[in-house]
Order: sequence, then C-alpha cells, then structure tokens
Amino acid sequence: MRIEKYDSGGLKQFLDSELYRNMPYVPVSSQRAESWLHNPRLSPRDILLYVAFEGEEMIAYRCILPDRHRDISFGWLSGNWVRPDHRRKGLASMLFEEANADWGHHLMYTNYAPESKAVYDKSGRFGLYHERPGMRYYQRSSAAGLLGNRRPIYQRSRLLLTLADGMLNLVQDIRIRVRREKLQGLDFEEHAKVELEALDFLEKNEGTGFCLRGLEEFDWITSWPWIKEGAEKDARYFFSSLAPAFRNICLKIRDAQGVMAGFLWLVVKGGGMTLPYAVFRPGISSDVSRLISHYMQSGRISYLTTYQSPFINIFTPGPILGKRIMIQNYFATRDLLRQLPDPGTIRFQDGDGDVVFV
Repeated sequence: MRIEKYDSGGLKQFLDSELYRNMPYVPVSSQRAESWLHNPRLSPRDILLYVAFEGEEMIAYRCILPDRHRDISFGWLSGNWVRPDHRRKGLASMLFEEANADWGHHLMYTNYAPESKAVYDKSGRFGLYHERPGMRYYQRSSAAGLLGNRRPIYQRSRLLLTLADGMLNLVQDIRIRVRREKLQGLDFEEHAKVELEALDFLEKNEGTGFCLRGLEEFDWITSWPWIKEGAEKDARYFFSSLAPAFRNICLKIRDAQGVMAGFLWLVVKGGGMTLPYAVFRPGISSDVSRLISHYMQSGRISYLTTYQSPFINIFTPGPILGKRIMIQNYFATRDLLRQLPDPGTIRFQDGDGDVVFV
C-alpha cells in the first residue's frame, strides 16, 4: 500500500492522467476539483487530497479544503471514503494522521457523518469549538427522497413512500395555494451572487461569519459550485455532484426609505433549501419571514434547514407539515483551539466551512 498526496499542481496532473480516466471510482469529481483549484485561499503547498492505493487500485481517500480565520490558516476535513472490503483496518485514521501532520495540527470539521466523527473521536485530537441549535421546517413530504436510500427496509418500501408523499402533498399544495404568501409592498432585489452593496452591508453588520469571506471568496462559491443542476450522476463518484434543481438566490431587502436593511442568501438543492448567510435589521423582520415563505412556496420546497437564530426567532412559516430541532457543531484540533478566539465573540453563519458548497 502507498499514500499519494496531491497539492494544486499534483491534482491538475492527476485529473489529466490516464489513471484518473480509467478508475472505476474516483476520489473527486472534475467539477469539485476545479472548485478546489479556484479557492482564493489555496496555497501552492496545501495538500488537498490524500489517496491510498493498493497497486493501481484506490482503497481510501481523504479531502481537505483550505481556509483561514483572519491570519490563522487551517483546513476543513471535507470528505473521506474507504473501500468496503478494506474497512475496519485503520485506513481512515492513517490518512487523517497524515493530513493532521501536514497541516500542522490545524484542522476543523462540521457537517460530518457518524463514521467520520468516530475516527476523529478515536484520535483524541479534537475539541468542540462551537454549537449552534437550528431548525428544519418540513413544507412538503419527501420521505422517499430522505429515507429511500438509507436502509434496505426503506429501499424496499420506496414505492409506498412515494405514494404516501404524493397523497400528503396533494393536500398540502391546496393548503399552500389558499394561504400563499403575497409580496405586495415588499421592496427587494434578487441576484445570482453577492454584490458590492450586499458585501458592504454584511461587513458593517458583522455578517461575514467565522470565515470572514470577502467578494473574491463569495464569487468563488457561486461561480465554482460543487453541485450543479442535472439528472445524471457520475457513477464513479460517491458524493453529491448533481441535483434536480440547484440555484443560488441572493436577496437585498430595502426599508421604506429605500435603504438596504437586510441580506438573505438562499440555496436551493433538489427539494431542500438552506440559508448560508442572513443579516437583517429588526424593523424588517416580518418582511424577511414573508420573503422566505414566498420562496419556499413558489419553489415547492420540501424542507428548509437553518441555524440562523435571529431568523428562527422571527420566522412564521406558512402551512407546514412539521419541524425538527437540528444541531450544527464545529470541532477543531486542540492546537488550533488554543489560537482561535472565543466563539461567543463571533457571529457565525450557516455557510461557514465547506457546508456552503453542500
């Protein structure tokens, strides 16, 4: 067994290689790799990808997304995989230890699978940096999509789940049509990316999050997404790359005097919606609630997931099927924790970390 490490130059060569073209499964999709290479915070020496090979066969990999908080550089643990017949052999831990050493014990993670967290817990190298309570609002039933691929019992019941979704949504669509949110008197603009006026508003209201992103970083996120709209998935790649619907919606909201008073960034992926960035003044709370409800209803969104506590506190959704409490945790290596500021002094955003892409 050998471990190959790819920085930006090595990754370009790997993507153009015969090895990559002929692999039965790949550690990164071409579009996600292109996004990595356009990261404004990427250093030429940053290792982005660790791949374990047995002969010419890939048996495990680990991905890192470079980032920083002010002048503190670190990497987000951003996806790992071990071939099923090589699991429970310590490969995930081995690749993690390689990454941890190369990154100077400066790593963070969020949006993790239970299996990944077990590896990090076993290492004993991490501590909880910040916990954010959130909420998921279910507007339309999507049991077939949410549960259909999780366990064999759900896979066998997929047809029944689909029929149940259809019956529930038939009734729910009538309820939404009757109580559809109207936008009369609401002054807002829709854009596909963050503009200078919106960035200025975010910065003045301390809304650029823990990652303190600027216009260059925001342009990177909207111009080089990891997920694109489409129906066919690359069977060689096990993580998300396509969705039936994918859209960035950046909303600038103005008050009665025409002054910008709020900014909302919505991401629609399939039937789900997230809210990576949200900053608004108290005087327009009702407008914010109406606007989100409108986009949920007009987009036939199945569920909205958010950890934006100012928004959760004022949101009065239209007809929904239910809601569920969610938790978003940020972990950092102990060496990094000693350098990071008190999280209570930071206004976190849902888009902090690699989650802004997924």
